[in-house]
Amino acid sequence: MPALPSLLRSCSRRLRRTLVVALVLAGSWPVLAGNADLPEWTPTTPKLEGTELARLEAALQQLPVQRPGITDLYVLGVAGDAGEDVFGNEVRYLQQLAAQRWQTGGRTLSLINAPPGSAADGTAPQATFESLGYALDGLGQALDPAEDVLLLYLTSHGLPDNSFYLRTGPEQEDYLSPQDLAQLLDEAKIGNAVIVVSACFSGGFVPPLKAPNRMIITAAREDRPSFGCGNTDSATWFGRAFLVEALNAGNDFSAAFAQARTRVKRRERQEGELPSYPQIATGRHIEAVLARWRQQLPPPVVVPYPFAAPAAAMEPADDSPLPVPTAAPSR
Repeated sequence: MPALPSLLRSCSRRLRRTLVVALVLAGSWPVLAGNADLPEWTPTTPKLEGTELARLEAALQQLPVQRPGITDLYVLGVAGDAGEDVFGNEVRYLQQLAAQRWQTGGRTLSLINAPPGSAADGTAPQATFESLGYALDGLGQALDPAEDVLLLYLTSHGLPDNSFYLRTGPEQEDYLSPQDLAQLLDEAKIGNAVIVVSACFSGGFVPPLKAPNRMIITAAREDRPSFGCGNTDSATWFGRAFLVEALNAGNDFSAAFAQARTRVKRRERQEGELPSYPQIATGRHIEAVLARWRQQLPPPVVVPYPFAAPAAAMEPADDSPLPVPTAAPSR
């Protein structure tokens, strides 16, 4: 059983939520980076204890042991916002893709914040800062950091200060910064990793996460939004292009990114949106490890995406503390 993450950062951080709520009517996120006048705040997501802790611990105990001499892929998907189905859809699909196409044999774990009563509600432990740290600690104990690979896929809203939004329910919010994630990965002793962050402004995760044994993929540049949240679709634009389309055509993450970037660029032009400029950074050692992993895979199969576009696709997003653009919602 991994130890609960000790307070890896100060519990007191800048209050973003009040400004987010205030500026929703203006249709844009606040510019938060570098603002020293914001009041301090305490995360309002539930503590990892009781039933939630037991659920996560049970999931970690079910992970198969590492196989010496074999490059195993471990998968952790994180759906950050309980206000929309789209993020949970992608993480649930990632589970199917890993099991059916990559034959991960149960080496998958999900943290999902989902709308109450939705199909994803209650299917996985909640995604909080604590649960993410706990899950990474457990995975770090299960895998061989020199031989195996962790695929970490995070999907949610992102803020202009490059933080990743975590909301488990009304008034239950937190934020994961790029530096937070770098520290969690290091403390969990995760070795080889492919880290995908699908969120607005997610390019800010690239510099702190760079390492020779990592590939970092983001849906947008550090100063650009990405698209596809809200009630517009059953997957984000980048998530569909990368997970559903490109990774169903091949198992090379770098090639899948190149295909996804082209598809997203085409769609943004068609929709008249500002380019998101997806990003990739590949360490000098990770490609060789991924090549060994690909050599072990069975013949590829196509895994259909099971989630249909919502009936309310043309309706505006709800009045939660998130941006409500007039065109394709950005994250």
